[in-house]
Amino acid sequence: MAKSTFLQLCQTTRRECGITSTGPAAVISQTGVLEKVVNWVADADVEIQSRWFDWDFLHVSTWDHETIVGEPTIAAPTDIGVWDRESFYLDYSTANHKHLPVIDYKVWRRDLRQGVQTNQKPGHIIVLQDRSLRFECPPDDVYTLTGDYWKRPAKMTANTSTSPIPEEYERIIVARAKIAYAESQGAPEVLMSAQIEFDDLLDKLESKYLPNQRGRRQSDPGLMVVRPE
Repeated sequence: MAKSTFLQLCQTTRRECGITSTGPAAVISQTGVLEKVVNWVADADVEIQSRWFDWDFLHVSTWDHETIVGEPTIAAPTDIGVWDRESFYLDYSTANHKHLPVIDYKVWRRDLRQGVQTNQKPGHIIVLQDRSLRFECPPDDVYTLTGDYWKRPAKMTANTSTSPIPEEYERIIVARAKIAYAESQGAPEVLMSAQIEFDDLLDKLESKYLPNQRGRRQSDPGLMVVRPE
């Protein structure tokens, strides 16, 4: 099976809400209730993504940056949400790899920012308030900096857009959109069934795709493996 597109999710939501029309044929240029369906689906997806910043399905572990001699600052990826602060390394794939602990921004600003900095191999890193990075000293050579991060929630906007929510649980988007429809249109029978489905799927999604939650729905607790933070 392939992941449902934004348009397909909208069509499923319209059908299951019992809205007496066809389509939508596209996610743009809609009016009336079909425009609302498109917005309900898009907003539902973003709301679910936004519930936790550390969903596994938002995690990125392929970011790297080549340092420039004498340049201590590094721009953040364009889709950055939150850095994984335990993940920073210099030249992680070599025998000379070095883990870079994070210095708190306010500590760095108070104690380390002032004065003349000498180029040397960085030993620590600072996450600045705009999510960009800075070494505590300018690098003295070209190193490969790697790090992990969680992407910020992204809104579906095109017919073929897909959600980062895993395919097996993408029904949660439809369920949440149906709740919005029912609340807007006063449809208690739709609200009740949609809320039951949403709550069940959210519990399953959280137990599988959040850190340290995977034993929550396992019938045999002996199988539970808790990931280190």
